[in-house]
Amino acid sequence: MASIFLSHNSIDKPFVEKLSKDLKRLGVNVWFDKWEVKTGDSLLWKINDGITENEYLGIVLTPESVNSSWVKLELDAAMVKQLNNKQVVILPILLRDCTLPLVLAGAKYADFRSEYDLRLSELAAVFGIANTATISENNWRKFTKDKYSNWKKFREQEFAELVTALVAKAREFNWSVWTGGNNQFSLALSARWSDGANGLSKSIPIRLCGRNNAYLLSLQDAWNPNHLNASDYTVHIGNTVNACEEYVWRQLTKMEEQHGRPKGKPSFFTHRFLKTEMKYELIKDSIRKMNWDRNVII
Repeated sequence: MASIFLSHNSIDKPFVEKLSKDLKRLGVNVWFDKWEVKTGDSLLWKINDGITENEYLGIVLTPESVNSSWVKLELDAAMVKQLNNKQVVILPILLRDCTLPLVLAGAKYADFRSEYDLRLSELAAVFGIANTATISENNWRKFTKDKYSNWKKFREQEFAELVTALVAKAREFNWSVWTGGNNQFSLALSARWSDGANGLSKSIPIRLCGRNNAYLLSLQDAWNPNHLNASDYTVHIGNTVNACEEYVWRQLTKMEEQHGRPKGKPSFFTHRFLKTEMKYELIKDSIRKMNWDRNVII
């Protein structure tokens, strides 16, 4: 398991603590002074032990840290360890613009001045951690331009969570739900209060828009999202499941207060429309599970 000593100035401690927690979550052993130095400990000896025992020295670079006597001492100790042929890799972590120390001038640094999640992914790769470990349902949108990331998996997980949450709300208020096929990341909630061509009805079509990966609403009355085009979705709801769930809850509550509970038994069509290649992969996966030989070629 990889291990890293994080050298920093005290002013940057909030960032370093967040980075330490994220690296620890990914399986990296982190030496962070707030966690390691106890009351009564010799700070100098603890730092010496930390640098000696860890494979990497991460130096958080800011105008304050490059002028810090403690950071300079820690960098000097790491350089001595390198000269003594002991394995230590110095990892510059640029947090704010500053003049790099001369010994680090030619080193490649992790640029944390922006896009924290992407930089965390890049730093994790140094430790041999796949970037899928750094992506989640909460941040996958930041990885959509990374051709090596598995962000589409987390988009699907998020949409499944959305459908599950909105179906639960629909059951509570006696509404129906229909998910899309032409665009699998769309759905519509619908309800009727009276029969006939002139009967009162209401629908709430929502689509995860591919342009900016935001959830948009269509103002057209369509119980089936397959009847709508991408251009029909014009109202921005938000980028999260919670934003959609809150919006839908307000709409369902408003309609019930104005018109009462919808009539009839609701229906739920939430099956996925699978493309040919997806069906083929499902078949192959099922065949693999029926074979004890995990290396079987299908």
